Amino acid sequence: MMKCTNCGHEQASGKFCGKCGSVLEAHLTGDGQTSALEATPEKPVQPLYTAAPSATGASAYQQPVEPNQHVVKVKETSKQYWAYFLQYVKSPSSILAQSSVNFTNSLITVAIFALVFALAVYKNLSLIIAPFEDFGSIFTDSSSMMPSFFSVLISSILTIAVIFLLSVVCIYAVNKFLRTNLPFKNIVTSFGTLLIPSMVLLLAAYLLLMIESIIIGNSLLVLAISYSIFVMPLFLITALLTAKKQSVDAYYGFISYIILFGIALSITLSVLFDSTIGRYMEMFSDIL
Repeated sequence: MMKCTNCGHEQASGKFCGKCGSVLEAHLTGDGQTSALEATPEKPVQPLYTAAPSATGASAYQQPVEPNQHVVKVKETSKQYWAYFLQYVKSPSSILAQSSVNFTNSLITVAIFALVFALAVYKNLSLIIAPFEDFGSIFTDSSSMMPSFFSVLISSILTIAVIFLLSVVCIYAVNKFLRTNLPFKNIVTSFGTLLIPSMVLLLAAYLLLMIESIIIGNSLLVLAISYSIFVMPLFLITALLTAKKQSVDAYYGFISYIILFGIALSITLSVLFDSTIGRYMEMFSDIL
């Protein structure tokens, strides 16, 4: 019997251990007979060369693909804005006590309001001009009377942005005159946040216009614009003026804002009307 000295396995014959695979070596006695077989563990064969690891694989493992930073930032901003929206749609006036925060979110609200307003204006134009499309080649140089989407979008956004800016500047001027020392950034934050209820009305108006519910849709549109331009700023200026005691009565500050904003709005609307809306009214007058 052969006995492997590596693992102790016994076998009748063979050059390799049947259990561990070690090489069996024969040892001879003095009479020339085999007395025992010892096993020596088989050494692993060293390869002549070692293949270098794949550079692509190593790099893919060591440097995993990172997510797009812009996409991550947009997702985080969206989550923050949604939480902000839910909070202040329930209690918009609570921003007056913490107007030093949420400046970015308030600007996003203004941007969304301006964009939806522009889309609503374009939809209204398309509904009004559609019956007169056949006369486009008669009264205009082009075959269509409908202005381009981007021209309506840009002019509408600029119009509502200028009106909002006038309102904020007038509120700041009155507060500065009464020496309330309220930062301009805080006024912008409060203004943008208080726009949330009218933005909801504006979204509803646009959805109704999309399904061509013209009367109800335009009624909500007028309500949303009226609230955002007239009602909400009056609430804001009143709240700011009554928050602190001034040497001048808050009532006169309130009247000062109405006069100042009324004059600025009249001048602005007259310029905008002459440059944009006026030419369309002249076109319709020629058709009719």
